[in-house]
Amino acid sequence: MQTAVRRVRARRARPVWLAALTVLDSKGSQVAQPIAGPRPPEGAETVDDVRGWGTLLAKSFMRFDVESEEPQHFRGSFRVRDVASVEFIGMSTGGHVSHRDAASIEDDGRADYLVCLQVAGEGEFTQGGRSAVVRPGDLTFFDTTRPATVASTDGYRSLCVRVPQRLVDVPRAGMGELSATRFAVDDGLMPAIATMLRTFDAVSDEMAPHVRSLAAHNAIDLLTTLFRSRLGAGAPARRWSPDHELADMLEYIDRHLFDPDLSPSVVAAAHYMSLRRAHEHFHDAGLTISARILRRRLERCRRDLLDPAKAAEPVAAVGLRWGFRTPSQFGRAFRDAFGDSPAAYRARLATR
Repeated sequence: MQTAVRRVRARRARPVWLAALTVLDSKGSQVAQPIAGPRPPEGAETVDDVRGWGTLLAKSFMRFDVESEEPQHFRGSFRVRDVASVEFIGMSTGGHVSHRDAASIEDDGRADYLVCLQVAGEGEFTQGGRSAVVRPGDLTFFDTTRPATVASTDGYRSLCVRVPQRLVDVPRAGMGELSATRFAVDDGLMPAIATMLRTFDAVSDEMAPHVRSLAAHNAIDLLTTLFRSRLGAGAPARRWSPDHELADMLEYIDRHLFDPDLSPSVVAAAHYMSLRRAHEHFHDAGLTISARILRRRLERCRRDLLDPAKAAEPVAAVGLRWGFRTPSQFGRAFRDAFGDSPAAYRARLATR
């Protein structure tokens, strides 16, 4: 079947992929049959023309140039929930094509991944010379800092997660290889991820703020595992992929985050290799040892700050438990990573 984006490219002046369903009348002539619009997500903002859709996306989401064969008949619905720096988005639309170019990217100024689970209809995501056609139950994503095109059929509905790239623990080179590729409905962790995203969409408004934040970041961890799993399937052919020595060092770091003396030289010595060799392993994976240690410590601290069972624990104690030498060192590092002091971050999320 010819895909939406390819049809638009073939006949840019009049995209034919949005044609209505037809039936024959008594004389054998084709008669346009209206297509039922997609079911809007509960609590969504709706628009009834394609220009309004572009305006809504720019206001609430990110900039796209949007086109449709019949813009005046377009219908779209959009809802976003912002949970601990992660946006969960439900959208339903009529058939259209959205383009994200360099000007749109410059205006937004954010580095995110937009991960989309297809719920109904069909979509096509294009980036970096690849295209992924997704159907209900499939998943794909694109990098918001690079040009991309998204095309949808009538009756399109998706659940998307807009994740800051800093929260996805996969080298960006690896994510670049995975963008605009299809994760099939029955591929590895996909059944678990689809269930989690659907469940979160259905019940998140009823969750306590701390529980909602923990669930959001658990979803990111599950997605990260999915991406790492896909990349690991071709590990020998990928220069940056973890070998056994690197995997051992990564595990060692996670097991010793509590130790304030954990450092590149300590990691190298524990694995009977030179510091230079240890650095080379991490460099080939797009990482550095010091940055890895800091990032994993901050992630552990962030989780503890979001944990209702630890709500009465002093912020300083959280940082000390995960290897920060002083409260001020912890506070500076946390603010640099998440934009708030640890105390302000905990308080802000506790009230949402």
